Amino acid sequence: MTRFSIVLLLASGCVLPANAADYSCNNLVPAGSRMICPGFEPNWAVELICEEPVMSSNYINAFSGDEITETPGNASVTSQDPWSFSTSHGIEGTIAFTPGQCQDESDRFFDFTLTTTAQPDFPGSIPDICCRIESNR
Repeated sequence: MTRFSIVLLLASGCVLPANAADYSCNNLVPAGSRMICPGFEPNWAVELICEEPVMSSNYINAFSGDEITETPGNASVTSQDPWSFSTSHGIEGTIAFTPGQCQDESDRFFDFTLTTTAQPDFPGSIPDICCRIESNR
């Protein structure tokens, strides 16, 4: 993408999450990084990990007893922007790029919003979850 086309996109109101070349796992997670989407009440999280060119996942369960468990698994993305995904843990949903619009329980704002359609261990709907990107390093 040229600088001119980026300027045109920005002028037209389109917002890009970052340099598209940096987002090597399904144009969602940069290589060497992870997207962390922590749920609240019940406490759990899903991580989407980009180990270029493969995306994997971790399911972090903080409500299963005395210990926090972390279970590695697979992740697949079936569409982009919003990104529809599923993990081998039974988590399914969509992640939308919502620049500075997702507010979590501690009143912090994030750029990605997860809406789940399936989650393990608790049936029914849950509120949207804010996601952040962190480096694996």
